[in-house]
Amino acid sequence: MSAILIGGFFLFCLIGVPIAFAMGLAAMFGILWHDTLPMSLLAQRTLVGADSYALLAIPFFILAGNLMNGGGITQRIIDLALAMVGRFRGGLALTSVLAAMIFSGLSGSAAADASALGKVLIPAMKKQGYGGGFAAALMASACVNGPIIPPSIPLVIYGLSAGKGVSIIALFLGGIVPGVLLGLALMVMAYWISVRRNYPTTEKVPLAEIPSRLVPALPAMLMPIIILLGVVGGIVTVTESATIAVLYALFIGKFVYRELTLRSIWPMLVQTALDTALVMFIIALSNGFGWLLAISGLPKALAAWIASVSNDPTVILMLINVLLLVIGIFMEPLPALLILIPVLVPVVSAVGIDLVHFGLVMVFNLCLGLLTPPVGILLYICANFAGVRLDEEVREVMPFLYAGIGVLVLITVFPGLVLWVPTVLMAG
Repeated sequence: MSAILIGGFFLFCLIGVPIAFAMGLAAMFGILWHDTLPMSLLAQRTLVGADSYALLAIPFFILAGNLMNGGGITQRIIDLALAMVGRFRGGLALTSVLAAMIFSGLSGSAAADASALGKVLIPAMKKQGYGGGFAAALMASACVNGPIIPPSIPLVIYGLSAGKGVSIIALFLGGIVPGVLLGLALMVMAYWISVRRNYPTTEKVPLAEIPSRLVPALPAMLMPIIILLGVVGGIVTVTESATIAVLYALFIGKFVYRELTLRSIWPMLVQTALDTALVMFIIALSNGFGWLLAISGLPKALAAWIASVSNDPTVILMLINVLLLVIGIFMEPLPALLILIPVLVPVVSAVGIDLVHFGLVMVFNLCLGLLTPPVGILLYICANFAGVRLDEEVREVMPFLYAGIGVLVLITVFPGLVLWVPTVLMAG
């Protein structure tokens, strides 16, 4: 049955069927092939897939991100980042990466970060003499951090799908170090390229003036801290923290920055509803697909094959990384997660790999696929802002993709880079 499910899914994707429907149709044919399973099972598993209180965190985090994006924080964060790193060669390039790191703690969405920051920073880089392909590639690479630095919608989905033993709080905390490492790696690469190409410094803000740039951005930067302190301290659940994020974003945008109005909030609500419907539809239909994969015996067969290759957890993770890098070229992170979690989690559990560590490796890996055609959505968003051809951007993105893969290898080989922060903070 696994051949029917996987073969059917890729066949439907190849002929242009949307991913959610491709999973649903593949599951339907899998049930038809299996004589003893009733077709009503598909409807049942679809409803079960969407019937989770914890999934309420998704629309609230999406709404909070939209409110923060439209509430006037973009320019304030850019001003702060510019004051901190604009003095160096390629200052605006470094500013783009740092601003994306800060923004990642607000939205949890790579596409939202690219849309909010790209329309400001990409034209600004071009105006200062940066190549359009470089500007687009750098911005796309920097926004990969959106789902890695908490809050993160993919990490919420992984935590809900991987089993009751996986803490979403630990996943959030585990994303901090990998996100910072990715940002630093991209900044080093951007600086090296800027020196070679003689890109300009941007603004040498006196150190004494940096606090004046920090104060306007501080209310926005407090949001991820409030979320993490609330969930780590046991004051609120992850779902409740998402609602607090919405209320906080409304308050900051309306009464502190005074850029949110009732008229401007309505389109954000509509966009949130559309984004949520898309995500939830994929989650619902993937449940039946994943359940059928689980009972097909594929996870056990895959585990047996990997065990025949090696029992070393690092070797197994490296093999899985290669698989995920290939899959990330052809699939977006969300559907890839939902399909692969029931297949891979039993494999890594069997050899004692920590599921929080694996969750960050898996999400980090699949998010790198946002930089690879044909489905790398960040490439398309940023190429549009830069007004460049996709092939020009892809050439420029390769050094940043290599930097990302380097960080992926580090967090794979050294689990402590992921597990140290959750271990220290949750133990206290």
